[in-house]
Amino acid sequence: MKEFSMSLESSVSTEQESTQGKPARGSLLPNAIGLGGVLFQSITTMAPATGMANSIAQAVPLTGMTLPLAALFALFICIMVAFCIGSFAKYLPSAGGIATYISRALGVKVGWVVGWFLAFGYMLIAPMKLVILASQTDSLLVKLAHFSLGWPVWMLLFAVIIFLVAYLGIKVSARIGVILGAIEIAIWIIIYAGGNNTLAVLNPTSSALPGWGGWQGVLLGMLPIIVAFGGFESCAPLAEEARNPRKIVPLAIVLSAVCIGLFFVFCSYAAVVGWGQSNIQHYDTNSWVALAGKAGDLVQLLVILAILNSALANANGGLIASTRMFYAMGRGRSLPAIFAHLNRFQAPSGAIIFCAIAMVAIASIPSLLYGPMVAFTLLVFTIGISAILTYVIVCICTPIFYLREHRAEFNVLKHVLVPLVPTIAFALVWFNLVTSLPPAPISYALYFNILLLVVGILNVLWLRFRHPEALLASGKIFLSEE
Repeated sequence: MKEFSMSLESSVSTEQESTQGKPARGSLLPNAIGLGGVLFQSITTMAPATGMANSIAQAVPLTGMTLPLAALFALFICIMVAFCIGSFAKYLPSAGGIATYISRALGVKVGWVVGWFLAFGYMLIAPMKLVILASQTDSLLVKLAHFSLGWPVWMLLFAVIIFLVAYLGIKVSARIGVILGAIEIAIWIIIYAGGNNTLAVLNPTSSALPGWGGWQGVLLGMLPIIVAFGGFESCAPLAEEARNPRKIVPLAIVLSAVCIGLFFVFCSYAAVVGWGQSNIQHYDTNSWVALAGKAGDLVQLLVILAILNSALANANGGLIASTRMFYAMGRGRSLPAIFAHLNRFQAPSGAIIFCAIAMVAIASIPSLLYGPMVAFTLLVFTIGISAILTYVIVCICTPIFYLREHRAEFNVLKHVLVPLVPTIAFALVWFNLVTSLPPAPISYALYFNILLLVVGILNVLWLRFRHPEALLASGKIFLSEE
């Protein structure tokens, strides 16, 4: 384990010995991260421990015992999406990430709207995890010391920690991501899956929702599962700071989707068979902790710490991805120039400060109004809707991009059929969501995403007619040359 940690640390460290001089003023720090740091940016944004314990738990009321089937289906779909994103990343390394890819295929106006939409989606990861960090840390303190500071205090404390880690720059953030990611995977691999093995979990008729022969529950359950999977693409905005980004970034995107996806499928199976058919209706975000308690108090404590550790890493990963995208927009002057300001650590401090303030507000307001757990569910569905829409647009753009710019490499299987499968699957999820809208306040997730899209479109129209040079400049930054 020590040798493994050292090799990862080496891959993250900057090449002070080999770098070709200092970065240009106003630029992100180039060649700052190797494969380990880029890969674990995605892994910590996916956050295996907290994703399994918290995000995926939101799917159980929909999937019932078929949670592993929904996770397996989500894995299959996300691998295809990861391939599509990776096929862009090898040609377009940019801090704009997915916004760059869509700009290249559909034009800078559409790319800017999607970039705006996706940046907010990443930004919502941090407040979602702040809710979990605050409420579960306070609960742990009560359990161990019979003392409570209240979740608002913990929320502010963790917000400061997340802000400082991001503000210190990508080198520090990536090192922490490697360490936290390695720790949480090591802890969760040793958790006992339980007995009561059954293949009934792969039968859609075991779903909690009977529509479409049980597939309605499986498809709707994919929404919170996609939130847990979401993040495999979050390393794309690090392309300008990575070594050999045309090779490393696509590889990291696919590897993170496959490895952590398999982890989710295994743990989903362990959760439902360990919890049991008779108790599945009582499964919630505390169930993994309860299951771990069967293995002893020490294992239970390790699981609680792993969840908190994972949530902190996840919040950090989301903040890094969102600030790099806001930075790219600020650099192109389609957002105020303050978003492009870099501090002495070569981190986008203006974007970080904005996201940190928004993080606290978005986490605290719904928590005060509805309670932390309802606020968490609301944010899960908000991010899930955002992720699915973004993935569909990327899939649609894949054949367009290759037919237009790399026709010699165009392949019907890779660039038509592979993107088509997730597009159809996500369309079915959307149809089921709209026709079976959850009650308020969870239904606000759909309305928030619609509002965010409208604001993004209005901003592009304003730029188009009032400041076309800013939109053009943004396009030049997004459309990075090969």
